[in-house]
Amino acid sequence: MDGLGELSGDLGRHDMSKIDDQKGQRTAMLLMALTILIDFTGFGLVIPLLPFWAERVGTNALGIGALISIYAVAQFLFTPMLGVLSDRHGRKPIIVTSILIEVIALTATALANSLPFLLCARFIGGIGASNIGSAQAVIADLTSPRERAKWMGMIGAAIGLGFVIGPALSGIMAPLGLQLTFFVAAGLAAVNAVLVIVFLPETRKRNSEQSKQARKANPFSIFFGGWRMGARYPLIVRLICVNLFYTLAFTGMESTFSLLTQRNFGWGAMQNGYVFTYVGVMIVIMQGGLIGRLVKRWNEQTLMLAGLILMALGLFTLPIGVNLIWTLIALGVLSIGDGAVSPMSSTLLSFATPADSQGEILGLSQGIGSLGRVFGPIIAGSLYTFRGPIASYSVAALLVIIAAILIYSSLKNHLKLLESAIHPASSGIGSTPIAVNEE
Repeated sequence: MDGLGELSGDLGRHDMSKIDDQKGQRTAMLLMALTILIDFTGFGLVIPLLPFWAERVGTNALGIGALISIYAVAQFLFTPMLGVLSDRHGRKPIIVTSILIEVIALTATALANSLPFLLCARFIGGIGASNIGSAQAVIADLTSPRERAKWMGMIGAAIGLGFVIGPALSGIMAPLGLQLTFFVAAGLAAVNAVLVIVFLPETRKRNSEQSKQARKANPFSIFFGGWRMGARYPLIVRLICVNLFYTLAFTGMESTFSLLTQRNFGWGAMQNGYVFTYVGVMIVIMQGGLIGRLVKRWNEQTLMLAGLILMALGLFTLPIGVNLIWTLIALGVLSIGDGAVSPMSSTLLSFATPADSQGEILGLSQGIGSLGRVFGPIIAGSLYTFRGPIASYSVAALLVIIAAILIYSSLKNHLKLLESAIHPASSGIGSTPIAVNEE
């Protein structure tokens, strides 16, 4: 771990003292959003072509499913670990290292000539893509409580925009060759690493005692640190469960929606592609443009609950859609809800987490979300196959309702404490998030 500590020192020469001014903070956060945008553009560039690349090495549908699942499993295992490491050694070295791992993984994917090789490359790629918790921790480091929801929304918008741009580029580049597309994605990741190395300042403040403890820390305890924190602060566990429930619901919808529209309207890949673009654009507009304004008018807790209610309403009404207009309205309601829930979940979790554990807990939450992306399609697909679309979407809506009840009961008990964190008497950078302990 000493080597990582040395890397932290080398990459962290720009410290918080150099970004104390508001312009510097804003520049750093915009750079973080750009980093995430490039990251997920590369991801979106690869995903549509991966099944065809897998067929090249002689695999079938089961193998393609394994390639997608192993990526999510790696994220589940390593997102919490990278979050903890970013708390201990700084955000910048962890983010840079993870992006460089992505470069290696994408290059290996382009060169893969067998299924085992391709599986290894995708697992390594999942490790590299486990930096979202660290990226969110950068935002938590730099923002006052009043501004945090807005910038968490910008991170979510960058992810959504990457999923819009990436597949579009994929369609343009596919005729030029699949292997070239993977190399281009690796090149994008390399450019991303250079941008972070050159321009991103270190945002994690650590004193000498923290540095000493980091060097002595047992690396095998990293994965379990977030769970120990959750045992001390039950509100953290409840917020993470909310993240899991709505992720299960939304990914279940994504995996079965094409089957639903084929059954109801006879749609093919082109029509569904247009509709998913519509969903992505709606989420980007919500997270990138509206969240900051809505938080100023209401508050984070209200938006979170409203978003969950809208998600449940959209899921309930989607399978009974009788025409295109009905379907687009239901999807719009669902997308607006998801666009509110995702950044509010991260924001409230950061408020409930001690300042020195932001990367750890946000990383754990993202890791659990990855687990939801593994099992959501499995649960939804099984229900759709054996019970039909209404049962599948009703169970998804029920999960979201449970999440809404869970967060309402949790936040009701801690409303005053959360309000003191979100709207302190004098806000500014350095306002310390609270940890809510129910004991």
